[in-house]
Amino acid sequence: MAIRRTLTAFAVASAATLTLVSVPAHADDTDVQSSSARTPATVSVPVRSINTPGHTGQNGLISVKVGNAPAFTVLVDTGSVGLRLWGRRPDVAKLTDEIKTEAAGGTKFTGPIALATVSIGGVSTVHPVPVQLVNTDNPYINVLRRRGVTGIIGLGTGTGTLTNPIMSFPGALGLRWSVHFERTVANSRQRTGEIILGAEAAPDADMSFKLASEGVNEFGAHLWNDHQAAGCWTFGNRPTACVPTRFDSGATEIRVKGSEFKGLPTDTSGDLRTGTHVSFGSATSAFAAHHFVAGGQASRNQVKVLPHGSSAINTGNFIYYDYTVSYDTVTGVVTMSKSSTGKAAR
Repeated sequence: MAIRRTLTAFAVASAATLTLVSVPAHADDTDVQSSSARTPATVSVPVRSINTPGHTGQNGLISVKVGNAPAFTVLVDTGSVGLRLWGRRPDVAKLTDEIKTEAAGGTKFTGPIALATVSIGGVSTVHPVPVQLVNTDNPYINVLRRRGVTGIIGLGTGTGTLTNPIMSFPGALGLRWSVHFERTVANSRQRTGEIILGAEAAPDADMSFKLASEGVNEFGAHLWNDHQAAGCWTFGNRPTACVPTRFDSGATEIRVKGSEFKGLPTDTSGDLRTGTHVSFGSATSAFAAHHFVAGGQASRNQVKVLPHGSSAINTGNFIYYDYTVSYDTVTGVVTMSKSSTGKAAR
């Protein structure tokens, strides 16, 4: 694609800058210890939950800065890759003409790409990264805009037209991170979740998934296919099905797709019948780590069944509320753990 060629040219032209985060620094964690010695071991970024505009369920929001512009409030979406902003624009130069990208379950975004430094929790990318400046409206954008949300940040580890900004953070802060959301409860003080940059996975993780490599991005960061983790699911009394599983903090319902799921009990809306027992675990584990009963609560237990086509399951974001999800881009491993505080180990 044109954007790929443009970004590659930019990376070559900026080689002197990019050596600060050269490929070896991302490829081997031992190589970043000296370069990360000047940065904190971890950085905590607060995540605020809101009721999802226009839908049921909840979503997590963080603040990001682009260049010298004031902070933007963006939705955290591990199911896509890259930062997209709409409405107020940062003062950055456009890199491309209008292009279309896709995120949030097929939502299309139109607008040019710019290169800019992105900061999260006071940590900045060590070089400018691509940011899409969305200049069109759609129903998805409009409902978010009314809640003060001005963009979506894709923290996926796979390939895409854009890149995950975290992967361009210095040292270990760009190699490992964790994501945990806290649910908003009516009539009580709201708790905030957090993204922890530089987080180590908990040694007693409940689940662990090794992802397939997808090479490196334009800046040398290793990419991993987080849309096809080896997850095994059991619905009611049906045999366990091990199918490609996608971890997606932007979606509020679990989506079960595939002709092998014909015959699952559903209601008139196509949701798995309330009361059906569901279990989920890693294909490499001898047991299922997570169990729940299907119901009508998005971001908790709502399961949409699409009994056609090839098999794939999207976890939705309940997993980020019930667990701390940790990403390691050195090893390509994603882990999920619970603790007494619901926070990642530091």
